[in-house]
Amino acid sequence: MNYLKEDTIVALSTAVGKSAIAVIRLSGMNSFKIINKIFRTHSKSQKQVKYGHIVDGTEKKDEVLCTFLRAPHTYTGENLVEISVHGNPIIVNEVITLLHKNGARLAEPGEFTYRAFLNNKMDLTKAEAVCSLIASKTERSAKAALNNLSGEFSLKIKNINTVLTNITLLMETTLEYPEEDIVFLSHDKKVIKLDSCIKNIQNLLDSYKTSKILQHGIKSAIIGRPNVGKSLLLNKILGKNRAIVTNIAGTTSDSIEETINYKGVALTIIDTAGIRTHVRNLIESLGQKKTKETIRKSDVLIWLFDASSELDKDDKKIAKFIGRSDFNRPVIGVLNKSDLFLKLSPNSIAHDFSFSTIISISAKTGIGILTLLDELTKIAGLSDSMGDCLTINFRHFILLKKAQESLLRTKQLVDLEEDNDEIICFEVKRAQMALNEILGIDIKQDILDAIFSTFCIGK
Repeated sequence: MNYLKEDTIVALSTAVGKSAIAVIRLSGMNSFKIINKIFRTHSKSQKQVKYGHIVDGTEKKDEVLCTFLRAPHTYTGENLVEISVHGNPIIVNEVITLLHKNGARLAEPGEFTYRAFLNNKMDLTKAEAVCSLIASKTERSAKAALNNLSGEFSLKIKNINTVLTNITLLMETTLEYPEEDIVFLSHDKKVIKLDSCIKNIQNLLDSYKTSKILQHGIKSAIIGRPNVGKSLLLNKILGKNRAIVTNIAGTTSDSIEETINYKGVALTIIDTAGIRTHVRNLIESLGQKKTKETIRKSDVLIWLFDASSELDKDDKKIAKFIGRSDFNRPVIGVLNKSDLFLKLSPNSIAHDFSFSTIISISAKTGIGILTLLDELTKIAGLSDSMGDCLTINFRHFILLKKAQESLLRTKQLVDLEEDNDEIICFEVKRAQMALNEILGIDIKQDILDAIFSTFCIGK
């Protein structure tokens, strides 16, 4: 990445396309000097927000408002100008081109936030939270990202680090003055402090699954033999006719995917082609192949049965496919057509297969649909009563595991009650290095580049 801190950078910070207003952001030591080359105003110099025109020589390009923000009290920690122009892409491009001609460089992805990180305006967990907040799909995922941006996650890491720092300081003092024969930290206190840190790290690790679901949602495939009501169920969940529904078996020959926001969770529901032993043609064969691929990529399966008819060889074929030892997904058994005369019961379908739960619905009338959606979120580990969540990404998860492993080894060494304080200090410091990397302390440049390259330009 071309991150050069001494440059003045420019980018569009609002969405690309036509809009009432677009905001162009300029940041760097020479921001005020560059904007003043192309901005004409009659506003008083001491005003922070000034009305005027962007000009190219004597030609007016747009009527704008410029907000002047002086370092270090800005998002980036540098002199920063936000130019509110009319949201026509032609005008936006002309203004950015003028700023570029007068000394500003086009910003790299995430470079404004990168500069905020370099200038200690935020630690790395907060910087990552900016990206998560922008990408949030639901209110709950946005709230989790905002909790990180507010510093709740970094505070938990810093609190653990403070305890570990106290442990190493006391133990290093013991090592430095061995002739005094003073024990600065007893065995019991070491264990208590280590147990507390290990428990707090485990709490963060436990929240990773929930955080992952809030960030990426739940992908659930509706499977079953042909004509059990899969497409009708999808339509009922969506509240619109998204999939074609007929009495002809095998109407769906491809996967149809839609996402809804249910109680703050992004639920992606996929209608799949029915699986049966006798395939009529090449199209149906390709459809079943696509169904099996979709099953492998899903987080939860909704296995739909026609409760008004007996089980047949097609149901057994599905059971054989998803009952393999390498297949590890929660499966909800759903007895559809509960509004008709029933020939199947929960015991009937549970005889040859183990389900996470079994419920009855009617895709035609809508009975049981909300119960099904509730079960999806429960299986994923989410509930209405959950407190505020944090955004724990895979990078955080790996580093938390490293820190925990070092502390578990430390505890084993402490329990030996031998003269091994140097090794204990080493292991505690390894844990601290992992926790520091979460915050962005002493982190390698290539890791920073990889993180910020995922940001959008202008943020």
